[in-house]
Amino acid sequence: MAAGIIYAYYFGDLWQAVYGAMVSVGIMLVIYWLSRGGMGFGDVKLAFVLGVWLGLEQSLACLLIAFVVGGVVGVMLLLTGIKSRKDAIPFGPYLCVSGWVCLFYGTEILNLYWQLWQ
Repeated sequence: MAAGIIYAYYFGDLWQAVYGAMVSVGIMLVIYWLSRGGMGFGDVKLAFVLGVWLGLEQSLACLLIAFVVGGVVGVMLLLTGIKSRKDAIPFGPYLCVSGWVCLFYGTEILNLYWQLWQ
């Protein structure tokens, strides 16, 4: 987190880092409370740090990508019988991969996304 704050201070916008962290942790906290143990608190903390690094718009894109990819993989694991409904599927790897993707290609992904709605 400290490295993300330093990065935002020198190379980005510190307020965007704060907004990204607050919105990301807010969304994940709601899911954490509603899931009643279905999502771990480590995922909430990871989303907070990713929000610091990515800023508001890209952290929202990061969460969207992580949820979509994690959901598709989860459904495939259920359909193939590799996992059952009672088995845990870690969400942290999807957050990490989508964080890396958004760090390097977040602007392009957001531009493509907004072009879909025009």
